[in-house]
Amino acid sequence: MDNSSILLNLSGPRIVTLCNHNFSKEGILHPDRIMDEYDLLFMQNGEWDIIEDEIEYHLSPGSVLLLEPGKHHYSTKKCSPMMRNVYIHFMYDKEDIDSSKSLKNKHVNRNVSYLTVPKFSQTADHKEIHHGFERVIDAFWSADSYQKEIRCSLYLESLLLQLSELSRASMGRTDVLISEIIHRFHCEPEIFLSPQELAKNYNVSVRTISGRFKEQTGMSLHQYQLQLKLDMAYDLLPISPGRSLHDIALSYGFYDEFQFSKLFKRKFGISPSERR
Repeated sequence: MDNSSILLNLSGPRIVTLCNHNFSKEGILHPDRIMDEYDLLFMQNGEWDIIEDEIEYHLSPGSVLLLEPGKHHYSTKKCSPMMRNVYIHFMYDKEDIDSSKSLKNKHVNRNVSYLTVPKFSQTADHKEIHHGFERVIDAFWSADSYQKEIRCSLYLESLLLQLSELSRASMGRTDVLISEIIHRFHCEPEIFLSPQELAKNYNVSVRTISGRFKEQTGMSLHQYQLQLKLDMAYDLLPISPGRSLHDIALSYGFYDEFQFSKLFKRKFGISPSERR
């Protein structure tokens, strides 16, 4: 089994063409086929060995496998009796890339936003993944056809995002503590949180929290907060013409409008008034 992933283009909706539950009491072979769309599988019960272009994936409860269009899928032996899985077929986009090839051949389009989704992952301890599959299936087969395609696409994109985040976390790329701290920054933009405050709140040393934050983001705690607050203010200014600079400055934790204006101009090359 390999550890590759797929770069999925996020610029347009993903159309779900078919999805459902799949149950076999006696055990079946996987269809021998080459599809022109993706086949995303989640194993609920039993075991199944599925091969894609000579690479074999062993699926057990909680396994998720993303089979690619244009590749040969099959099995050489039946799944275990009482096997149950759920699957989602969704359309391919010409900008999608097998990441193992893109790194080698430099095929990544820098003008496209990609989501990195693992080909194979184990999600037995993550019930939200199973729930994500169920939401897509419920929307697809619902008698209420109102905006059915949009709902299916949105639920699918949410599921793919969950798989991407789970993969990053399992590879050590996501620090849960740092993610929680960043969430606090988003929710409390009116204050600057010091390393000492955060270390006390999370019961770790200042050195630990500062080091982990720098490793995860490439910036110090203060640098990250400063850049975030200035970016937020940059977006706010054009839509708040009647709001004073003093009030905006205080809303993002700055001492006054003079400190705010100085830092704003240093980053963006224009004053807050010019941005308006």
